[in-house]
Amino acid sequence: MQRRSFLKGVGAGAIVAGTSPSLFGMEQYQVDFNPKSYKNETGVEYHYLTCPRNCRDACSMIAEVKDGKMVSIKGDPKHPLTQGTVCVKGHTYAMHLYNADRIMYPMKRVGKKTEGKWERISWDQALKEIAAKLTEIKEKFGGEALTEFVYSGNEGHISKTIAPGNFFEKYGATRLVRNPCDWPRYAGTPSVIGTDFSKDALEVDESDMYISWGSNESYTAVHWVRFAHRVKKRGGKIVVINSVRVPLANQADMFIQLRPSSDPAFCLAVCKVLIEEDLYDHEFVEKYTMGFEDLVHECSLYTYGELSAMCGASVDQIKVFARLYANAKAPAIMHGDGGQRHFNGARLVRAVTFLPVLTGCLTKLGGGLFWAYVHVKGCFNFENCMPDLSPKDANGNKIERQVISYIEFGKGIQKEGATYLDKPVPVPIKACINYNSNLMVTAPNTNLIKKRVMDDDFFLVVIDPYDIDTCDYADYVLPGVTFMESEDIQNDQISGYVCYNAQSVKPLGEAKTNLEFFNALAKAMGYTEECFDWDSETVCRKFLDTEFAKKQNITYEKLKSVGWIKPFRTPETMKDQFPYYPYAPKDKLVFGTESGKAELYSKTFKDAGYHPVIDLKDDWDYYKEHKDFGESYLKKYPLYFMTPGTQLQDNSNWGNMPYIVKRVIVKGNAELFMTKEDMQARGIEDGDTVEATNEKGTAIFTAVETSQMKPGICYAWNNIWLKVTKSRTGANFLCSDGVSDLGNGSTYTASFVEVRKAAKQEM
Repeated sequence: MQRRSFLKGVGAGAIVAGTSPSLFGMEQYQVDFNPKSYKNETGVEYHYLTCPRNCRDACSMIAEVKDGKMVSIKGDPKHPLTQGTVCVKGHTYAMHLYNADRIMYPMKRVGKKTEGKWERISWDQALKEIAAKLTEIKEKFGGEALTEFVYSGNEGHISKTIAPGNFFEKYGATRLVRNPCDWPRYAGTPSVIGTDFSKDALEVDESDMYISWGSNESYTAVHWVRFAHRVKKRGGKIVVINSVRVPLANQADMFIQLRPSSDPAFCLAVCKVLIEEDLYDHEFVEKYTMGFEDLVHECSLYTYGELSAMCGASVDQIKVFARLYANAKAPAIMHGDGGQRHFNGARLVRAVTFLPVLTGCLTKLGGGLFWAYVHVKGCFNFENCMPDLSPKDANGNKIERQVISYIEFGKGIQKEGATYLDKPVPVPIKACINYNSNLMVTAPNTNLIKKRVMDDDFFLVVIDPYDIDTCDYADYVLPGVTFMESEDIQNDQISGYVCYNAQSVKPLGEAKTNLEFFNALAKAMGYTEECFDWDSETVCRKFLDTEFAKKQNITYEKLKSVGWIKPFRTPETMKDQFPYYPYAPKDKLVFGTESGKAELYSKTFKDAGYHPVIDLKDDWDYYKEHKDFGESYLKKYPLYFMTPGTQLQDNSNWGNMPYIVKRVIVKGNAELFMTKEDMQARGIEDGDTVEATNEKGTAIFTAVETSQMKPGICYAWNNIWLKVTKSRTGANFLCSDGVSDLGNGSTYTASFVEVRKAAKQEM
């Protein structure tokens, strides 16, 4: 390990330019992959941590700290999900904590935006000046002139929701809809089974068929691969359904490569086999579904050949899969986010949900649907931590405030013509606080956002541990902490553990936690509410103060001592929380739908203008029919452009780690993966510098030849930091900022581009 020391001689008031090391306080920490153990030595402490990234697993980890410095971090061997292993990214957390570009002090911009000229200031000065500016903005334009930009840099409930939420409610800011992930599922899955809560992923150890659908577990949920391997070890099958040949497909018994967004056509074809070959569960369908006859009719309207042409799977594949699925005792569909980020996202998810309904495997141990978000609401008391601070009218009623969204952030902040869901945003956004995210890298349609944040009248504050891309556009940059320096509580997304995260080391430099920052800013604004005096322990205790948690013996003291606790979710314990599937007793099965049954016919979808059973339109249909695009658009931009996540990052997290940057940047730029056929048609060779273009702009990539997809499809990793590339461009310059059919979710995967060889070739 190299010596870690704060740089000398950079006091408050010093002006520094560019990304000079003087902004920061570290020498780069070198990861030792065979670290020495300090067990039994003096000055050694062990702390439970929970990885706070937007990954389903939320790995439980143990930090080894000697004399106040973290010396190692490893997976908790006792945790049933983590089982002692973390992902390739998690092994770099010591590097992450002591990275060379940690922001150590508050900084104020003294040059033009993106010029990189900063003055180091004190926290007192920073808070005073930010509070004064926010007060001025509120007096001139109203509280809704301020908004936040946040998502999943830290999934801890204090960091992400409670601490900032209290401040923004008191200020009366514009609400941000945080909708990059899962929102189509919130509409699609409940339309069939009445809930978006998943079954417990640990049930998969009882499955005899593992179906990876629209997911890349090897990169984004590594412990799920272990579930798959155990299924196969027991003699079961692995099936992968994806538009890209992901790593797990190479280990699968069957790989079905669908045309992107065509899953509903594939599902209807499978339903057709199940019905025509009498492979469905008659008793379950008769007792617990409504609309079956409508589905039978819909299946009769199409031949297998027609549905095969729509989805890209052969008729033989469709029939073989349907029979395998019907004959499995407990087939598990592990459905990922990739299947949702389309213009037909809710309709797609709805169609997938039909299969476990028809086979009756929803209620079988190890069978059914598995995705993110097991029910944990009863464990947490947000109201106890977030008092009603919203502005009120003369009668004491809450004033309805305007809304913008994460996925349409660029549209929502424009100086003129700002919109949310195609409706005007009445109060122009004049200020934004960016935390737990990296606006200029993670939001879609980067150029539209840049157009507004470059304006002198757009006031931007960034609090982050690192010199992220968004710092280049900020008026004030404030040193935030990593999760390793902040106490919090969270939960995993797949099994529903309540998880503790200790403050394993003290904040480095002058860094503050989000709780400390927002409480301090509130006081600088003159707010006197009690909640702005709470420390993390107080919030944790209040957060766990629920009757459900008490009955489950989930206390702050116990959680802190063991690191994680799993609530017992049975029909008896959940009857007051959610008495419907998946927690209803099998002999009294009831779904949370209007009819109480699984609804194969949806009035909600019909009323929204979609087919009430299974709607077969896909992304190509959306572009052809939309007034802003049409057939001519698809001729101009013929390549379907996808933006999946690399195994080396989680969204933009780790995007500045030297050991990871070396693997995601090739010849100075991010990679664009293309088929041999598409490259040859454009005179492009492997390793060429290329320009990918659509109506949103142009991004520069290094072309990489692959056979993972069918011709006509290309992809680039999402959320690669711009400042680690020569071109300062990336995938989000091009990806769609449109909105899904129902649920108002993202359409990141549903973009089109054209690619050509660049005039300037990087070496």
